[in-house]
Amino acid sequence: MEREDVLAYLGGCFYGEPASCSFACPFRLDLRSFLKKMSRGRFDAAYKELCALIPFPTVAAEFCAEHCAGACQCATVLGGEAIKVRELERAAIAYSKRKSPPSYAIPEKPQRIAVVGAGIAGLACALTLARKKYQVTVFEKESAWGGSLRSHPDFAAFDEDIRLQFSQEKLDFRFGEAVESLEQLADYDAVFIASGEGGCDFGLGESWNSELYYSSRPGYFLGGALMGLGTVEGMAAGMHCGRSIEAYIQTQNPENARDGWDSIHACRYVPHKDVLPSAAVVPGEGGYSAEEAKAEAGRCLQCDCKECMNVCELMQKYKKAPTRVASDVLLDGEARNSVSTAAITRETWSCNMCSRCAVKCQENTDVGGMLQLSRVRRVECGLYPPAIHSYWLSEMDFFRTDGSLLIPGEGAYAFFPGCRLGAVNPEYVLRSFDLLREEFGAGLMLNCCGIPAYWAGEQKKFEKHIEDLRGKWHEMGEPTMIMACPSCEKMFSRYLPEIKVKSLYEMLPEDKAVGLPGVGEMSVFDPCAAAGHDGEKAAVRGLLKASGVQLTDFDSDGKCCGYGGHMVLANRELHSKIVENRVNENDKPYAVYCTNCRETFLDGGKESHHVLDVYFGLETGRVGLEEKRENAIRLKAGLMEKYGMGKFEIERGEWEALAVSHSEELGRKMDSILVPLRDVKKVIWDAVQSGGGFAYEDGSLLLHGRFDTITVWAKVRETGEKSYELLDVYSHRMRVERGGV
Repeated sequence: MEREDVLAYLGGCFYGEPASCSFACPFRLDLRSFLKKMSRGRFDAAYKELCALIPFPTVAAEFCAEHCAGACQCATVLGGEAIKVRELERAAIAYSKRKSPPSYAIPEKPQRIAVVGAGIAGLACALTLARKKYQVTVFEKESAWGGSLRSHPDFAAFDEDIRLQFSQEKLDFRFGEAVESLEQLADYDAVFIASGEGGCDFGLGESWNSELYYSSRPGYFLGGALMGLGTVEGMAAGMHCGRSIEAYIQTQNPENARDGWDSIHACRYVPHKDVLPSAAVVPGEGGYSAEEAKAEAGRCLQCDCKECMNVCELMQKYKKAPTRVASDVLLDGEARNSVSTAAITRETWSCNMCSRCAVKCQENTDVGGMLQLSRVRRVECGLYPPAIHSYWLSEMDFFRTDGSLLIPGEGAYAFFPGCRLGAVNPEYVLRSFDLLREEFGAGLMLNCCGIPAYWAGEQKKFEKHIEDLRGKWHEMGEPTMIMACPSCEKMFSRYLPEIKVKSLYEMLPEDKAVGLPGVGEMSVFDPCAAAGHDGEKAAVRGLLKASGVQLTDFDSDGKCCGYGGHMVLANRELHSKIVENRVNENDKPYAVYCTNCRETFLDGGKESHHVLDVYFGLETGRVGLEEKRENAIRLKAGLMEKYGMGKFEIERGEWEALAVSHSEELGRKMDSILVPLRDVKKVIWDAVQSGGGFAYEDGSLLLHGRFDTITVWAKVRETGEKSYELLDVYSHRMRVERGGV
């Protein structure tokens, strides 16, 4: 697995990165953190936050131009008033009781740096390097520091701030000593020239790099008013130049100070749904009171993009951002010895693959795509539990072989109902096909779209199946495929783009709607695979209205019902939570046009009807695994007989003749753990033939059998010749074998 392959799915995710206001701040102040501390009245911590990035907070609070205001999302997104950060900086300084400057216990460094000019820019650079324990010498031709600030009426407060910040550091200030020539500084490892407005640049100004502050002369840097920067910008430049000087000292290349910070991100906003704009707290003549400061800071939206996490139960459960998922997938791509040594086994298989994260993300982040990549990688390495997908893969094998059928058409269309539609109710397919054949001369392709292999990460199996479908499409004369299943439509559109597809629900005539008695007000639950298919959604609603249904304005917003990705066995707890969430989002019965949604909601106790039930006036109840297989066989057999294609009979094992009864509750359990009755019959048959099993005192038997990837246990009671009552069934991935000592 290549790093670039994973990061391509990460897109431009900026979760956890600084907010837009921070990108606008010359000092790169973490305004989210600062404002959160202020809102909680933690003024000492807020002041410490200022000092960590702003060399002289009192000076900055006086001259702050509030660049952050132009990027504050309270204003730019909500249309309200920007947070008054300058006033809050002043409040932090005023209400902080502990103002000791930061001090770092690190060894002194031997390198010597000269700073020319003790204005605010030179002082900021000097302080930055002194805190990192470089040997700093400041040359100032005047008798004291401050430069142009000395004429300001509040210079006394500035002077106090400067003295405070330097109080923990060792520097050599040489006041009254002018630098006339750079030869005076030849013994220094680096030089920062900040000689003030109109000062001498020693001929280096024309070669000045305005981003990293270096010049054409190695080791010589410039900044401050000398280069046209204002007070705050000059202070910030002095601080950042300190980092460039350090990069130069360490690597001889100041370009290595680049860290990817780009003020263009000050325009990168996040959605703020259902948030109303708020008015700023107006400070009094003396500034904010402590309570007013807390209230104003509390207006901060704490902007951070969590759009994908807000819509994904998987990321919510594991509390992982896309960047963390990407890191785990990359780690998982390394060589592993077993499933247990992998980083995210359960999470990999717990994704619904609904693509909702990608649909909602404005930066093209696709967590599902990353996890799908992980699935493929795991299958390639043999590091995955195959039992998670074995049932669906076996169903896919059936529908692409015994369950498949081609009926040539007489027009430009062919109906592709998918594997589940006819398995739930053969009439869905038969009646739809009759209408399509009558109206358009449509042909029919019974098959599977291949999504079970895709979701399983069985890439080779999936690609082979896609090629088989392409071949069958060519065999049928390359018709436009009419799709009943949105997931099938999605797979064809993505992996068979040369095939034109059309939704069944856009092809069915509204005037042929029959209606289902007793159905009143309903809410449409659009399957996740239908996201972006506005024409299909409108057509479904048109058919339902034509069938006499009164619809609510409910919008499922691309959410998955819980079936997607075949994650039920990998994470039953999360699956149940997702189903519960979907069921409880609306109090009306659901109208669906995905059979998987229908089955999932019915199992979750939610009244649900397929749109074809309503359209054709069909009563379709809950359908178990065994009934689905029999329905599919009956559908194919009926079609072959109707169109003169011979008689269809499927080969059955001797065990299928066993008479096995069970309770409805046990039937639901078997469906939930994906153990069909035919497999239980095989367990009973093999055990009886071999004489295996365990006997209970009440005469019942506990039998087991292995099916490729799982072991099935069945507790039965014999009720007659080849007749049994099934008392319980369970399964696990343990292999049970006979052995000796």
